[in-house]
Order: sequence, then C-alpha cells, then structure tokens
Amino acid sequence: MEVVFLSFYAGSLFLILSSVAPVLLRTGRNKDLAGSFYGRILWRFYKIAFFLLLVYLILGEKWLGLLLLLGLGLNVAISMWLRNYKKKLGSIENYEFNSPERTLFRRVSYLSTSVLAINLILSTLVLLKEAT
Repeated sequence: MEVVFLSFYAGSLFLILSSVAPVLLRTGRNKDLAGSFYGRILWRFYKIAFFLLLVYLILGEKWLGLLLLLGLGLNVAISMWLRNYKKKLGSIENYEFNSPERTLFRRVSYLSTSVLAINLILSTLVLLKEAT
C-alpha cells in the first residue's frame, strides 16, 4: 500500500520537473508572472507531497521515508528563501540580466530545481527498491 503513496509523490515530481517548470520558467516575457504561477504550484505541491511522504513514512521503511521528507524539507527551505528574497527585490524584470541580485536569484532557482530533481531520482530509486 505504501508504494501507491510513493508513486503518487514520484509521479507528481516528474510532472512538475518535466512539464510545469520548463514551460513556466523558460518564458521570455513577464518572468514575474510566470514565477508567481510556478511558486503557487510548488507551494500547493509541497502540502500534498508532505502528506504523501508522511503516509509513506508511517507505512513503509522509516529511514527511507525520513530521507525523502528531509529532501522535500530542503526544497521548502530554499523556496521560502527565494520567496522572501523576491519580496525584497520586487520585480525581477527591473534588474539587468547579469546584475548580482538577479544572478543570485537565478542560481538559487536552479538549485531549487536541482534539489527537486535529486528528490525525483531518490524517490524513483526507493520505488524501484520497494517494487522488487
């Protein structure tokens, strides 16, 4: 039964990384609006993902569930930092592409996406382990 919750988690991560992020974050115009939509999607995903991983932690292997929860928690922490930094900056489009503020924001955004990808890889490996 715990495999179902883990597969929903891994599948939703795959959907966000393969469809939502590339479409919204590769826009040429109005990056603030695209980033706002992406942020809203991520914050809603985090609530669902924590529920799925919490159920997996209760039903499945404790240390693997804890590892996946820690990975998701790291992503939430990065997203919180990005949200606060964005509030401080205001519109990202007011800054030149190579300005230090925009460069830092872009690098941390890439870090957030990379951590999501690592979480996807880990959850897929755990799912494969559970399936065998």
